[in-house]
Amino acid sequence: MSPTLLRPLPKYESIVKVRGEILLPDGSTFYPQWKTSGSTPIYGGYQDACEALVYSPQKVEVITHKSGNSFPLGQHVKPIKVLDHELYIQTSSFINAPRLYRLDRKTGELTCAKNNTSQYNNAFTCQQIWATSEDGTQIPIDCFGKLTGKQPTIVFIYGGFGRSNHSFYSPDIYSKWLTHGYSIAVIHSRGGAEYGKSWHQAGVKAGRRQVRADIASSIRELHRQNICTPETTFIHGMSHGALLAAITAIHHPELVSQVVCRVPISSTKHLSKTTLGRQWLAEYGNPQTTDWDNFMKQEDPLACNVNPESLSGTSWLIIGYCRDEVTTISHADSLVERVKNLRGTATYWRYSSKGGHEGAVDPNERITHERRLWSYLSQKAADLKMKASYSPC
Repeated sequence: MSPTLLRPLPKYESIVKVRGEILLPDGSTFYPQWKTSGSTPIYGGYQDACEALVYSPQKVEVITHKSGNSFPLGQHVKPIKVLDHELYIQTSSFINAPRLYRLDRKTGELTCAKNNTSQYNNAFTCQQIWATSEDGTQIPIDCFGKLTGKQPTIVFIYGGFGRSNHSFYSPDIYSKWLTHGYSIAVIHSRGGAEYGKSWHQAGVKAGRRQVRADIASSIRELHRQNICTPETTFIHGMSHGALLAAITAIHHPELVSQVVCRVPISSTKHLSKTTLGRQWLAEYGNPQTTDWDNFMKQEDPLACNVNPESLSGTSWLIIGYCRDEVTTISHADSLVERVKNLRGTATYWRYSSKGGHEGAVDPNERITHERRLWSYLSQKAADLKMKASYSPC
């Protein structure tokens, strides 16, 4: 028998989701979101609103690998494989293609696992800026692109369910948006987990209004720093993020010209009628109680009271899947009707293909839908720039 066949197979460990706070020796606080199992765990999470890894084995001081130091700023750090003596992670962002790293679990040393010659060092940059929300809370914003000023800018938002908003790499975003000189902003509003459990809890129920205030303040800061203007601001959200995009644009139409809502939640009035909806009551509140009159109605895109002409001058793209079991197609249908009633311009892509909340099941069809989206957005941006160039001084 070959000696190779006698070698023990490597022991695979697992990734465990965690919450809480870890005070680091430098006095800063680290907010973990996951850790490796085993006796010498490695934690992944956020430090100073940047993704980081924290390693603290016995007899070795704490080692931190942080986006902006060990990795370029704005990176999303994803664990790939956990072995006895090493952890493999993947990092990526809107401006950086995925790169694989190896973290030695004995020394904490981080090295590139492969020579990566893909688009990693390029003409684009990431800049972190901060907005002051209406209650004085500082909201971090990651900005990607050439950042040459007042360019069409996609503002990615989510702000709910303790889910952090982060960058990711997409060839279509890279080629159809960034290479045209346009920008991307990622807002880390309350409702997520960038600052732990309290950051999430501050954005639930009545706090949903505060999340909207975080988004509005962040967009104003993008305008103040000349990254974009109201005319060149595109706000983008999926699912809960689409609800937040819709309610922000409805209450603050002066801040944006373009709104993208993908597989949106648009109605909270009937949450208790579905199994999934009942699971969301801790986030949104209970519409069968005084929650509805106290705060839910004002934060519901279909029910909030606004000027009937409020959305004139705004352009919306709403995308829904007829077989979506998470947010049924009625949410998208109703949002389209609401936008039109408020005099907004609505483009509606109502897909009947096999799929659901995450898009089409067929990978080729999913790619086609994604390319269609970014072709649409880049054309919208080009039209806005053309219109601005012909505007009188």
